[in-house]
Amino acid sequence: MRKFMFALLLAVLLGAVASQAAITYPIGQASTVGFSNGAFAGQTPRGWDFMINQPITVYELGVNAGDSIPITLTLWDVTTQTILAQTVENSTAFAWEFATLTTPVNLLPGDIYSVIGWADTTGTGVPWYIFNNTPPAAFNPTGTVTYLNTRFDNNIGPNVFPLGTLASPAQYGVTDIGYTPAIPEPGTFLLLGSGILGFASVLRRKLNL
Repeated sequence: MRKFMFALLLAVLLGAVASQAAITYPIGQASTVGFSNGAFAGQTPRGWDFMINQPITVYELGVNAGDSIPITLTLWDVTTQTILAQTVENSTAFAWEFATLTTPVNLLPGDIYSVIGWADTTGTGVPWYIFNNTPPAAFNPTGTVTYLNTRFDNNIGPNVFPLGTLASPAQYGVTDIGYTPAIPEPGTFLLLGSGILGFASVLRRKLNL
């Protein structure tokens, strides 16, 4: 009986961990055919605001750019205008590229977040970003992650919060996140294990009656 319950506990815990493994991309790496190259060269942050309806853990930040250039990708808390995560990814023109975060970030419902790409193309004079004012529906995701609006600014650095917005459905950037449902804290696994062991104890006593 003990071996059976231990195996059951292990299977449940492994199943809980495995369920977090698949990365979801809100835009789904949709094709950017029909997008146009941007018009403003220089220091240009571009991306989009979103809200969530359940806790998620962000593992990756991604970009689809109009040029092959290093892009600084930043996950912002819009409410506090603070940086939650930042990384640099070498883009490939009109293709999705994702960078894995060194430290995943847990997001909770209630705040608004933004995923922003930034590059300085002052020297080249060629804007890095692409845009579409009426993109396919995939670029305005809904559900766990819901698109709100485009966020942008000009002539500011990568660590300065961009203040401009464009209403839905416009997409300028184009950026995305890779996430899973939030991984439970170790204490959650402990409570789950305790519950299973408690159930096993009750069942064992009944079987011994």
